[in-house]
Amino acid sequence: MPRLLLIEDNEHILRIYSEKFRHEGFEIITAMDGELGLERARDSSPDCILLDVMLPKKSGFDVMQELHADPVLSKIPVCILSNRAWPDDVNRLLTLGARQFFSKGSATPQQIVQEFAQICGFKRVVMIARQPAAPPLLALLKHPQLLWTVVTIPSEAVGIVQRGAPNLVIVDARIAADNVVLIIQRLKSVAQAGTCRTLAITNLAGVVNNADCIISEAQLEKELRPTVFRLLGMVG
Repeated sequence: MPRLLLIEDNEHILRIYSEKFRHEGFEIITAMDGELGLERARDSSPDCILLDVMLPKKSGFDVMQELHADPVLSKIPVCILSNRAWPDDVNRLLTLGARQFFSKGSATPQQIVQEFAQICGFKRVVMIARQPAAPPLLALLKHPQLLWTVVTIPSEAVGIVQRGAPNLVIVDARIAADNVVLIIQRLKSVAQAGTCRTLAITNLAGVVNNADCIISEAQLEKELRPTVFRLLGMVG
């Protein structure tokens, strides 16, 4: 699970973005001033940082300067989220190593999540499963580059996939055997959803012609991890 450090002094924005990133599969660490943000960057080794500019104790400029000067911390991708969008300030932050600047007035949390996924090379996976079935499967596939969304209501799956644009959809047909073929057919026929790969966990022969890949329940523990990473083009 990727770890995001969110440095933001506005409690409302901090809560909104914490909830959004957590829902999208990130582990969240927060800091409400620049000094504490630097401490947590050093202590927690985040995979990425979302940084405000106007902060107590140390500004976002100060934080970026110290991150930029540290040979370890300078490798962490940083995006800026701020109302301070004057061209000179934006250029200064980008020169200090920020990967992207987002304005609080126009950028959405979903846009920022997608940008982080692209910048950091994270792969997005949607799993359609009943909640009791999901944790064991997620444990088999634990990886710091994977972002997970678990869908427990199959009828909502297509809409979630369209909005999230994942790289892979896993359908656990053991708990949705009656409609798994329909779900996969709809995913393949809808814009955006139709471009992602699908993997079905099932013993139903009829699913083979609809999913890109199928794993039987008997082979699940042995085959799931290598198959997922092969479909995603990742090293497991």
